[in-house]
Amino acid sequence: MMNRNRFVYIGSGIAITIVLFVAGILIGRFAIPRSTDNVHIDNNYFEEEQNVVRNDLKEKFLELISAQEIEASLRTSARETHLAGTEDDRNEAESIANRWRKHGLDVTIHPYDVLLSYPDAVQPNFVSIMDSNNDIIFQSNGSEPVYDEDDKSLPFHNIVRPFLAYTPNGTVKSPRLYYINYCTLDDFKFIETVINKNDLDGSIVICRYGKIFRGNKIGIAERYGIIGVILYSDPIDVGKNLTYPNSIYLPEMGQQRGSVLLLSGDPLTMHYPAKDYTYRASMDGNRWLPKIVAQQIGYREAREILSQMTGTPVISNWTGALDQITYVYGGLLSNERIIQISSYNSLQIRRIHNVIGIIPGHIEPDRYVLIGSHFDAWNFGALDDGSGIAVTHELVRVFASLMRPNWKPRRSLMFCAWAAEEYGIIGSIEFVEEFAKILGTRVVSYLNMDVPVTGSELMLLGMSPLLYDFAIDISKQVKAPYVHETIYKQWIRINNGSEDVGKQFFTMGLSANSDYTGFNQIAASSNIGMAYVDKSGRTSGGSYPLYHTQYETFRLMKTFVDPDFQAHQAVARFIGLVALTLTDIDLLPFNPVRYHQALINLLELTKSAAPVSINFTSLQNAIDQFKIVADQFNHRVQTTLDKSKPIQLRIINDQLMQLERAFQNPLGNNIDQSDLKHVVYAPSRTNRYNARGFPSITDAIEDRNTTLIQQQISIVTYFIRSAISVLQTPHVIQI
Repeated sequence: MMNRNRFVYIGSGIAITIVLFVAGILIGRFAIPRSTDNVHIDNNYFEEEQNVVRNDLKEKFLELISAQEIEASLRTSARETHLAGTEDDRNEAESIANRWRKHGLDVTIHPYDVLLSYPDAVQPNFVSIMDSNNDIIFQSNGSEPVYDEDDKSLPFHNIVRPFLAYTPNGTVKSPRLYYINYCTLDDFKFIETVINKNDLDGSIVICRYGKIFRGNKIGIAERYGIIGVILYSDPIDVGKNLTYPNSIYLPEMGQQRGSVLLLSGDPLTMHYPAKDYTYRASMDGNRWLPKIVAQQIGYREAREILSQMTGTPVISNWTGALDQITYVYGGLLSNERIIQISSYNSLQIRRIHNVIGIIPGHIEPDRYVLIGSHFDAWNFGALDDGSGIAVTHELVRVFASLMRPNWKPRRSLMFCAWAAEEYGIIGSIEFVEEFAKILGTRVVSYLNMDVPVTGSELMLLGMSPLLYDFAIDISKQVKAPYVHETIYKQWIRINNGSEDVGKQFFTMGLSANSDYTGFNQIAASSNIGMAYVDKSGRTSGGSYPLYHTQYETFRLMKTFVDPDFQAHQAVARFIGLVALTLTDIDLLPFNPVRYHQALINLLELTKSAAPVSINFTSLQNAIDQFKIVADQFNHRVQTTLDKSKPIQLRIINDQLMQLERAFQNPLGNNIDQSDLKHVVYAPSRTNRYNARGFPSITDAIEDRNTTLIQQQISIVTYFIRSAISVLQTPHVIQI
């Protein structure tokens, strides 16, 4: 009995102790005033504190960017040649990797075995005119001269001779030569009104560079039965009285090298990475490789050839600026002469190497912001793309210095040095194809620098519409080169005081002519590209007269383009602030409403080109609905998002990232361009340089096929409605 009572007493004591303990906790929690240090901080205060930290970081970043460091990097890289698939190219990849490792980046090299093209090392390609006895009366030189002002210590002998990559070897000749302006599809359609279309079959044509991608010129000519194409740069487009070496303008023997591949990536492994396990298509009959011979010449040589032509004088807008020449449509050459093109090119599988350097994110390491430029070149590459690589090196240096005081980005930051861009965006496409499943879900944005400096008067931007307002905000924080104003204020001044700068200086959507192609068309992220140009660059799309010639030297950049490298510094600050913000900010600064305005503009343009019988109602309704849902999405973000809750933030950011991906057609825009998948922004069939709006619809309009037009309208409508579903409240599946 005593033992029983003892247990009762002990049990009662324990119970009383527990009650008192719990009571103490409750009193302490609710009755005792608590220190404000432990009170929940509201979102606005927390965001203000974050902004203070971010502003300090931005100021430090801007201060660290050095024009002198960029200049030193370019001076070094522009002393060597950089032809893809060569020993020089491989050595540079290893040099870049070692340099980035010294800055503390996690660096990997990604090799691919791809099909490249080279001219003969001894025998140059040339164009000839022969008399009726087959005696040569004219022959092009197949090279460019070195001038007294050029730096003789540079290895000019290592620069590849002028050639058009992937055009076949062989010799073709014809008594008929036609001048087809820029060799656009419209030019060929017009020539049909002047001559008998059948006369083009078996002929050779000469046309000038410009307007469209050089590969499309040859592809269109091939469709007309033409057996050879001669390209030249006319002085009306690239020349002045004072030319190189005394200015930036093309001398009479300057010649633009380049690829004519009608595909982005390796033509033998389309859609798949060019690895050792990958099946390779045959080179014979490969649809992406040109079938006809082609060669470029200098405009002094073009003058000689055009002087041998007969026929009716051309209309005024077909006339160039060669003196003592009457531009004619052509036909039989004078005095029974023959035009001949001789090409000694070869196709070879070579290994290329991309370099990727990573600063891991500490909160969202599986979300990537990428900065990229390519290190291959046809020449010394001081502009294309040594300027981009030099800026990339500076950004690596500065971001690495920010890491040392224990700064870490929220998201992962990747630096990319791409190989074989000049041959057809090959290095970056192979990388995106290899890691498509990862990049397609994890890339926030890709920031591209390809020839980012050809002048210093004006910045031009190409981008996803989602980044429009963000780009404006960044431009207000970066000083423009050689003036005491920001880039934004510079735009307003050039725009005669108007703040509507986007219409003048922004291009919505990106084409397929640089390393953003894989990220636009495969990974489907929201991307941006930029370049500082002179005001004349506004009409030339940022291109420059000495493009792909052997005169792209450090002297050219230092003497005529950016003497103090302030334009490079401005580009580095702009692209760096974009990257810093995207890697560090909580809520991604994407505005879906901007896409609505872009869609409206494209619809109006497409309607104006379509037959009046075409019904656009379904597409118009989808675009109208997109506006409603985009406004609702923005309102929901502004009024209900609690940034202190990571899952809420992640859901909204994922919706913003997925919006661009909703416009991607996995089947491609058409059979001929299955590598181009963005239904809103992608090139047309006839110009890979142009990010045409609604390309599948506009291609069908060009074919005047009303059934196909209506089919493509329905497909685009579907993808816009898919984008609507992405922006809806996540727990609802509806449009």
